[in-house]
Amino acid sequence: MQSDISVLIIEDEETWMQKIKHVLNQFGYKIAGSAGNLDDALTAIRANNFDIALLDINLHGKNSGIELGKLISGMLKKPFIFITSSVHDGILNETAAAMPSAFLTKPFNPASLYISIQSALHHFSAGQVAETPKTAASPDSFFVKLGNKYVRVEWQNVVYLKSETNHTSIVTNNGDTYMVRSSLQKTLQYVIPDALKTSFVQINRAEVLHTRYLEKIVDNEAITARQSFNISDVYIKNLKQQLNIIS
Repeated sequence: MQSDISVLIIEDEETWMQKIKHVLNQFGYKIAGSAGNLDDALTAIRANNFDIALLDINLHGKNSGIELGKLISGMLKKPFIFITSSVHDGILNETAAAMPSAFLTKPFNPASLYISIQSALHHFSAGQVAETPKTAASPDSFFVKLGNKYVRVEWQNVVYLKSETNHTSIVTNNGDTYMVRSSLQKTLQYVIPDALKTSFVQINRAEVLHTRYLEKIVDNEAITARQSFNISDVYIKNLKQQLNIIS
């Protein structure tokens, strides 16, 4: 059964704390807890009720976040993301020693926060460490939590997306369905990788189709190997443009 990924937030700036919480709620992540100082952070980490942590390197102007990162990766064996405004050469070795799974650089937007979490889960699952802060590319896959494990789903295997109440269902070519707790429009804007956005085309108010699986169009029906979809009049022009249909 799919469940929400839980995130611990350790950040001493209230403005950024609230922004992180807002974005996490938008994407359906569960907030396991938050802390704005070292003592509360230690308590939250030791509670060990989170899947991944977002961790400010400089708690109150110190590099105490690095030691907390070592605790998370060393003792708990869990992924975490360093939040930073900048990392100078003097502490790069220290951050590497903490074994972060990703970096999130301030200022950030919803897309970069989502990408950093997905990148962290990818690196952690592959046994990799994020070497230096850099602009993360949109991953070509996404992770969902099933029980006590993370399952990687390749975007190239996604056939269509469907709007549900407060969710988007993502259906793959083998019939598996995964839920993202965000609206269809937010999924299109932030979750689908930039390189693939033009391949996913909205065909009606509730559905978006991956055009690589489109076999033919008959009247107002888009037909794939498994099923057909209704194409609303308002979307058919855009679909034809995407497919280079000129008549």
